[in-house]
Amino acid sequence: MKEKAQRLRRRTVLFLFLNGLSVLGFLLSVLSTVIPPKTYGYFSVFGLAFPIFLLILLFWIVWWIFRKRWRWVLIPLVPLLCCMSFITDFLQIRFFAPERVENSRMLKVVTYNVRNFGLYDWKNNKEIRNRIFHLLDEVNADIVCFQEFFHSDKKGYFPTRDTLIEFLPSKYVHERYTHAMNGQNYFGVAIFSKFRILNKGFVPFENDPNNFCIYADLLLDKDTVRVYDAHLQSIRFQQEDYAFVDQNRNQEELQRGGRRIVRRLKSAFQKRQSQVQRIEESIASCTLPVILCGDFNDTPISYTYHTFDHLLEDSFVEAGSGIGNTYIGVFPSFRIDYVFHSKDFKAIDYVTLPEELSDHHAVQVELAFQGRSAHKQ
Repeated sequence: MKEKAQRLRRRTVLFLFLNGLSVLGFLLSVLSTVIPPKTYGYFSVFGLAFPIFLLILLFWIVWWIFRKRWRWVLIPLVPLLCCMSFITDFLQIRFFAPERVENSRMLKVVTYNVRNFGLYDWKNNKEIRNRIFHLLDEVNADIVCFQEFFHSDKKGYFPTRDTLIEFLPSKYVHERYTHAMNGQNYFGVAIFSKFRILNKGFVPFENDPNNFCIYADLLLDKDTVRVYDAHLQSIRFQQEDYAFVDQNRNQEELQRGGRRIVRRLKSAFQKRQSQVQRIEESIASCTLPVILCGDFNDTPISYTYHTFDHLLEDSFVEAGSGIGNTYIGVFPSFRIDYVFHSKDFKAIDYVTLPEELSDHHAVQVELAFQGRSAHKQ
């Protein structure tokens, strides 16, 4: 009997120790949102594990309830309650749709990383492009922000920009290309707007010429609104990295491949910090109502997200539900595409479109805008 009690005590101590490790991992993942990646680059990786730690803490709550150890339920429950704002950034449970705003102008905004309209899928690229066109035609948005946008000046090769202008209500375009091939094929970002563009600009990123942010000032009746379209640093996994995830490896290969992937993650986190700071400075100095769209390549539990979250409102938190995953790939549970906005707007509808025509889902948001008297002429 005494032996049995000792075994039970040892097992309970082990469970408490494992529960404590889970709490520590969860808190480290939350702390990754406020610690600059340039200070502790590897620390940012903890943010990617947030959903895992969240599930583990929920498991421990159920476990202690099942064991009728009521006071020990507090061990996982207290950190969850203290970090509830981070959980709601990641997960939204919504029973009622947001209320409509009377006497407001409704804007339908779409952000979409189109992966060059499937250009390099040589057998199916025209079909993919046309299906994306059809999707955008059905959505009929007022503002569309593209990342990994492709345009060709070569007659009849792979027309995108001019075709979009023909059928979209968004006739005004601001585009900027990271590079051109053969002087005719262009790759970059673009904003298509139904409203006249009064001013165009961009936010350069010194640490990577292949990523940047553009903005356009749009005339809405008597108000002017600034729309940012950002494509932030990607991790740039190579084929060997995807193969590492997909295939079984021995211990030595696992260690080598794991270190390589973590180094890539660290480098991307650090580059994004500089890019985010440039955009943050531009938004902070802007006196206009702001909409920020883009592929941030970062989750809601990240330094990138919480930098913007302190400045602007996340339309997913206002009107979305579930986890709103936008990335389609090896890690499909991540939301990395966003529509943020200043308090001049209110999100009343948020939809992640289900079509899988790129490695990202398109995000569609309806924003209510009442105008800002300070900007009326």
